[in-house]
Amino acid sequence: MIADNAHISDSKPAFGHSIGFVAGGIGDQIYHLTQLRTLATVAKDGVIDIACIHPGPIGQLLANSSWVGRIIDARPLRRYVPVIRGQVAVDAIKRQCYDTAFFMHRSTSFKIAAMAAGINYRVGLYGHWLDRAILHHRLNDTNGTRSDVWGHRPFIGAIDDFVAASGLTLDETTPTILPSKHALAEADEMLAPLSGPIIILNLFAADPMRRWSINAALESIMHLAEVTGGTFILNAGPDAHAYHEECMTQWQTMTADKSRKIQAALVNSLAHNPSMAKDVALYHRADFYVGVDSFTANLALNCNLPALILFARESDILRYRSVSQAVAAPDDGDISSIPTEKIIMAFEKLSKITKVGSLSS
Repeated sequence: MIADNAHISDSKPAFGHSIGFVAGGIGDQIYHLTQLRTLATVAKDGVIDIACIHPGPIGQLLANSSWVGRIIDARPLRRYVPVIRGQVAVDAIKRQCYDTAFFMHRSTSFKIAAMAAGINYRVGLYGHWLDRAILHHRLNDTNGTRSDVWGHRPFIGAIDDFVAASGLTLDETTPTILPSKHALAEADEMLAPLSGPIIILNLFAADPMRRWSINAALESIMHLAEVTGGTFILNAGPDAHAYHEECMTQWQTMTADKSRKIQAALVNSLAHNPSMAKDVALYHRADFYVGVDSFTANLALNCNLPALILFARESDILRYRSVSQAVAAPDDGDISSIPTEKIIMAFEKLSKITKVGSLSS
């Protein structure tokens, strides 16, 4: 059993059989992979189980990550009421005999469920007054040393501070999400005829405010394609299908009088047998990510793909993992207001750091 106190010693702790609870969108949940992997290093057998609300996609993303144990469906726990709602899920967790639970979210329901499942040591963020009674170690998301950098997501900094105070070091150079050999072969086959550098491109986000308008995006992409000679692969989920189709149509019109190389410089990944496993492989084979703040941007960072990320607001900027350049909209909430010149400058900085795809003019 872990000692019941809020003090973290200078020596590395042993958290025993551990589980991490994450919530939010898929992109929000994978913010925490570096932290979870680090905590796994001092957990039983070097692995940590993850309870999440998108178990299917998260399970696919982490299928090749050896530090991940079970992926547990946390959806029944979101409104857990003992005996009445979510009890089957709690009983299943109880059978695993966890020693420690980490909460990367303020959800009080998750904490009540963990306590009901008999998890003896509970660490996490708090929001509700009841959390104070449930948690053995409370993380204050307003006191993190990097709260000024994290914008409206300072809780990531708070968890980083806990990891550091535990005597652990975050590994920000090794990808947390790895591809399968089969998916790499698929990606290689797709990329073989394309000109490099290979640049993953995403204009789409579920939130309309975070989308990059097609007209504004293609103006910047046209310039980058001309000076890098590379290929841009439009990549997003199936909900971006119509957006991608319109983008390809406009590209064909814009490049009608251009060289064949420029005409072929934009590729729609949704037209090439898409899958999440293949996307992971593409992100490992690509040279850059250019696009909006979205799940794809977080996937790029977790695959250690150098990324140029466009944010709708200055306060939204979040830098973590990998090599990245952040560009915020000058007109609050309008990514299309970002001048092409600013995007070009950010890409040039990224290419100089990586020594790949340097602009020729």
